Amino acid sequence: MLETIQQFFQMDDATFTFAGWYYGIGLAVSLASIAVYWGRPARERSTARKTGGPRGERPAVVKAAVGYGRGFVALVSDTGISPNQITTIGLLLVVFNCALFVWSGNSLWFGSGLIAALLFDTLDGLVARHQGTSSLFGGYLDAMIDRYEEVAIYLAIAYVLDEWLVSFLIFSGSMLTSYAKARVAIEIPVANKGWGDLLEKPTRLFILCTGLIGAPVLPWFLPMALWMLAVMTHFTALQRFVRAYFMLRDAGASLPGAAKQ
Repeated sequence: MLETIQQFFQMDDATFTFAGWYYGIGLAVSLASIAVYWGRPARERSTARKTGGPRGERPAVVKAAVGYGRGFVALVSDTGISPNQITTIGLLLVVFNCALFVWSGNSLWFGSGLIAALLFDTLDGLVARHQGTSSLFGGYLDAMIDRYEEVAIYLAIAYVLDEWLVSFLIFSGSMLTSYAKARVAIEIPVANKGWGDLLEKPTRLFILCTGLIGAPVLPWFLPMALWMLAVMTHFTALQRFVRAYFMLRDAGASLPGAAKQ
């Protein structure tokens, strides 16, 4: 069975062994992230019990996955590794995958590798909450490293595929989307959550990785995904611009003396 898989992907023994360990760990982190995600609405369930609201029972499989996920997060937390170290490891894995893509030009492995590497974006927050070590700098570091990861990803795509224009459009749209919210926070207090716009980071990366993985089978799939991202990221930035306009206008109207202007 394993030999058939190795021949299908045309990998030598060393590459196949590395891929097995790498994606095995990535799958474990993925399952842990999904499991803990399903476990997050505990506060909502508690509120529902107090108010007599309905509460649906989880399937046994989900309950088991939540338990294993929490156990995995606890295991990682008990190693003593800090959330900031996990965030940095995620950046190194993204850069490593970008370097492999530049060397091999294999979009299938690049997309798959990015999925595994980017799971660290979820793991660092889960470990921080479990250890009780959440910090303002940790959130800032995570946001900065997210930007560097996107720089590395789109630079690798532009170089390997010679798609400089569309890569620039995606990257600039992504940066503007992030900046649109950050700049509003300088003017008025805003919540980090609740910006339900079209194309936030998880959705962008899902579309990108899907396009990379599907490219070997459907050559037109990746260019379509890239141009879709180029258009939709700028649309999302404009969405946030309009949202910011109304938020700042309403905040300005409540300032003393605003009615006189």
